[in-house]
Amino acid sequence: MNAFRLAAVIALLAMPTLADEVWDSDMGPIVYESEEGGAAIFSFTNVDAYPATLIIPGLAGNFSNRSTHDAYWIGQGAGECDAFMSRHGVSESSQWGRAQLVFDKPAFPTSMTVVLGFCEEKPTIVLRGKIR
Repeated sequence: MNAFRLAAVIALLAMPTLADEVWDSDMGPIVYESEEGGAAIFSFTNVDAYPATLIIPGLAGNFSNRSTHDAYWIGQGAGECDAFMSRHGVSESSQWGRAQLVFDKPAFPTSMTVVLGFCEEKPTIVLRGKIR
């Protein structure tokens, strides 16, 4: 195997897979599930104990230049938002809100903090995620 092929194989093995990104929080695991249209999709249990999805535009494929990212979330259960939100493959929900994701370090692996808000409210609910 020539040096170029060896370097390419090593680079591929050094990249994390989505399933490698799991954080532990007080509400349970936060899991990097997939990527859609340039957004990273995380699953988590919201502070009201219902399953939820965190959508982080622009984070897909970014494993080495992470910082603070604006996001939004969609949950299950009875919500209080005046409008409904949906995304591909997820039923409409009146439980959603703005979010901000802050990584401790720019490169994988790193812990993070998710700050959630309900509906259009400013995110103020802190959910700490420690990398496994």
